[in-house]
Amino acid sequence: MNDTLFYVFGITLVASALGVAFLGLRIEGFPGTRLVLAGVIAYFACLVAATTTFAVLNAADEQHKREASQAEATTAASTSTTTTTPATTTAAGAASTLKLAADPSTIAYDTQQLSAKAGQVTIDFDNPSPLTHDVCLDGPSGEIGCSDTIMQSSTSLSEDLKPGKYTFYCSVDSHRQTGMEGTLTVK
Repeated sequence: MNDTLFYVFGITLVASALGVAFLGLRIEGFPGTRLVLAGVIAYFACLVAATTTFAVLNAADEQHKREASQAEATTAASTSTTTTTPATTTAAGAASTLKLAADPSTIAYDTQQLSAKAGQVTIDFDNPSPLTHDVCLDGPSGEIGCSDTIMQSSTSLSEDLKPGKYTFYCSVDSHRQTGMEGTLTVK
């Protein structure tokens, strides 16, 4: 519902701005009085406030959907990992937090090598770039997981990893093919 209202108010705002610009160009004395001018200003202030409010609410709804989807995927992955190898998950037990950032001047990460101990590994990803990026992990049996896709923001990816070599990469467009990837070594 918030996305529909965002589009309705946004389109109304653009159409109204074009209409007022057209009237201003065609009618020399537009607006005729201070009262009309105050009314036009109040009208646009309300439209801008409504558009901004529903844009923020829509973005929050989208973020909640992505987080719920990621939580479901993480829960499913954790459940399957726990049922197949409960001893490894419990024995490893170590938790590592790694820092990774996107280079704001190009399509690349700030490093191509990360290392961690086996167990719960969290990659805190910072993207100061105006381009959207994410961080995904591939292991020997394929894709393990991906963070949210973000721009000028931060997110994280947490996975329970066994010792081995993993590839971290950006799944947006062809960023991986242009070199936005690296190796995560888990010992």
